[in-house]
Amino acid sequence: MKARACSLTLEVTMCSSSVIIPVFNCANLTARCLEAVLASEPREVVVVDDASTDHTPAMLRSFGKRIRVVRHKQNRGFGASCNDGAAVASGKRLVFLNNDTIPRRGWLSALEDYAAPHPQAGVVGAKLLYPNNTIQHAGVVICQDGYPRHLYTGFPADHPAVNRSRRFQIVTAACMLIRREVFEEAHGFDTAFRNGFEDVDLCLRLGQSGYEIHYCAESEVMHLESVSPGRFKKDGQNVNLYRDRWMRRVRPDDIGYYLEDGLLQLSYEGAYPVLLEVSPLLATMASAGRESELERSLRERNQDLRELRRENTRLALVLGRHPGEASESDYRRMRQRLKEAVARHVPLGATLLVASKGDSFLLDLPGRRGWHFPQTERGTYAGHHPASSREAIAHLEALHARGADYLVIPAPSAWWLEHYSEFRHYLESQCLPLGGAKDTCFIYQLNVIPTLNPRTENASLCTIN
Repeated sequence: MKARACSLTLEVTMCSSSVIIPVFNCANLTARCLEAVLASEPREVVVVDDASTDHTPAMLRSFGKRIRVVRHKQNRGFGASCNDGAAVASGKRLVFLNNDTIPRRGWLSALEDYAAPHPQAGVVGAKLLYPNNTIQHAGVVICQDGYPRHLYTGFPADHPAVNRSRRFQIVTAACMLIRREVFEEAHGFDTAFRNGFEDVDLCLRLGQSGYEIHYCAESEVMHLESVSPGRFKKDGQNVNLYRDRWMRRVRPDDIGYYLEDGLLQLSYEGAYPVLLEVSPLLATMASAGRESELERSLRERNQDLRELRRENTRLALVLGRHPGEASESDYRRMRQRLKEAVARHVPLGATLLVASKGDSFLLDLPGRRGWHFPQTERGTYAGHHPASSREAIAHLEALHARGADYLVIPAPSAWWLEHYSEFRHYLESQCLPLGGAKDTCFIYQLNVIPTLNPRTENASLCTIN
């Protein structure tokens, strides 16, 4: 009979699995994750507080002896936090879990039950779902350009392709079970990566050592994905390190999964050219290198919907609610409050840049022009965040030169001001922060040197009552 749980008093010297949760700020998010973990399947739980500056330490103390806490004096990143958590954990299996997740009942038993008959599976990953029950992770593939990407992101959770437990080269460490001896043999996560690609690198190293990487479709975890502050600061550095270390060594495998799952079919009837049949869930087709206007519109709309899904999650956090509980009426109220704030502080005829995430309704500002920020040359939403503060500043200045007078950052996008620290400094030193309804938005008048204290705190962040 398998051991099913560790003693919550931690008197057992070795238990079946230890759950290790690295955290940095986002105390309310961490509390929800811990409550879900402890309520569903009690195990030893180790939380590594990576020098949080909010009320995380006090929140963790409230869980008492139900969890073990390791606290860093300085922020050291995801990899170092996981390694330090593993060092104090007693489990034969280590289960790394992001604090922006909410595991569903049976998630951990499913991972353990899958690992047992697969001794060569050094790592087993879970199915991760967005709050709207679509796929965030069902395995990671190496694409034809050599870069790793999540397979079938955005697919419905009941699609057959995401409900097949099988081997991959990579799974995400947002929820990953790994045998202790395998983790120690690999010397853990490589801390040369910082908050990105640590799991990719670990899985690829283990694959080279002869271990298998598996995806377990029966283990389901809701994942908010990348809401922790500072999550993307080292993206460029991480990509460069991945490219230098792995680009010439990886084996692209994405097309094999598309063929295996029947989403891509090739017909060799008669002479060439080969007939390709592609599921509309997977891709759209371009002719002679050009997309039709309809295909381009659909692709941009799909991108907009993905971004708006994340915006709704962030809105839930701003409201202090459970992810997924921010309703359409809440979001409509936020839009209305933003318009009211703009009407009070921005003169008629002005042009405003809005960190819109593709939501065109945020650009509907009566008597004023609203532009997406960032945007393409055609003025549509760019579909991605700026790669760096420098890029954000350059884009802002270019649009200012084309006639933009103000910048509006809605409440769900307020994380920009922490993530893009140089961009925030630019706004504080070169632009004038204006008032607004609390917890709705930040409004800045562009390229006006403030005569008062030019701190971001003078710009009000909108409330949604």
